[in-house]
Amino acid sequence: MRTTYALLFIFLLTKSINLRAQSNLLAANSYVSIQKLADARTNFNKSLIKSRTIKTAILPQSRYIFNQTGSHTINVEGLNFIVKDKTIVAIQEIVLSKAALNTINERLMILDKMQFAYCERSNQEYLSGEKNTSLAFNNDRQFFSVLKNIKNTINNINKFSKDDQNTASIELSLAKWKQPKIDWDFYCEILEKDTKTQLSK
Repeated sequence: MRTTYALLFIFLLTKSINLRAQSNLLAANSYVSIQKLADARTNFNKSLIKSRTIKTAILPQSRYIFNQTGSHTINVEGLNFIVKDKTIVAIQEIVLSKAALNTINERLMILDKMQFAYCERSNQEYLSGEKNTSLAFNNDRQFFSVLKNIKNTINNINKFSKDDQNTASIELSLAKWKQPKIDWDFYCEILEKDTKTQLSK
């Protein structure tokens, strides 16, 4: 009888651990819609134009797509990006060499930091008062531009899986990528701010 109870206890304990593990895995996975990020900002701007008042309650939150700590599987535009501690380590649908993955990771992380920073800076302008809404609108334009750049980049990556390119062919294709058209001075400001934050910890 004691053996039966012991086995039952072990079974229930194991089941509980497995359920927790599954729960943690689901929590680590997410779906990100670039369109929804853009729509949230667009809807806020429409509300601002219509009411001429800044409704901070519906101000879109700044959100990183890839630049996240921990382990995550992030579905963006139909591709599953495996991210570990702010680094894209794999894309489930495509076999990539280390060099190709580094190129993709570098580009998307730069763009991700940019879209987050523009969203953050735009929000700060709105919160500081209506006199700065013109600056906020300019940040919004840059925000939309970077989101479009992210989407185009992912669409280009998606073509690799559809064209069944091998790793060497993908590396050649990535080598032809041009630098994204962004404000590199602003990106340097972001890096400087990140460095100061890290040093202050």
